[in-house]
Amino acid sequence: MFKAPALRAYSALSKRTNKVKVQLLKDFPQFQLYKGQVAQVSPSLMRNYLHLSNGARYILGDEEIDQGLHAESITAAAARAASVQKAVKKQIEKAAEKIKGSDVKESEKTKEGEKSVAEKETPKVFNSGVTVSDVKIPGLDI
Repeated sequence: MFKAPALRAYSALSKRTNKVKVQLLKDFPQFQLYKGQVAQVSPSLMRNYLHLSNGARYILGDEEIDQGLHAESITAAAARAASVQKAVKKQIEKAAEKIKGSDVKESEKTKEGEKSVAEKETPKVFNSGVTVSDVKIPGLDI
């Protein structure tokens, strides 16, 4: 006979939503996690990558957070954000210069293009000398 299970089976969704609080002791740029940062990560990430060779530690309460390390991470994050903003500004300036330079080049090209368009407007008749009888296609009998 069929016997009902005594324990309750939980859905996969409830298992997926668990996160653990950790403080990082090393930089992990591939996960965008940096030294001193306090983050909520999945338990598998902590077990498989972060906790290896003392890369991060579990935080059970707020009193376990190393405040000195956390303060360093905040200043480092501000420095990273400033460097990213500078890089973005440089890229925008370079793109603007390219656009301005290309506008000047385009105006010169349009003048030259108008001359060449007038020359190209004369209709050309296809007269290469190749006819259907000269072309041999396998499997096609004409």
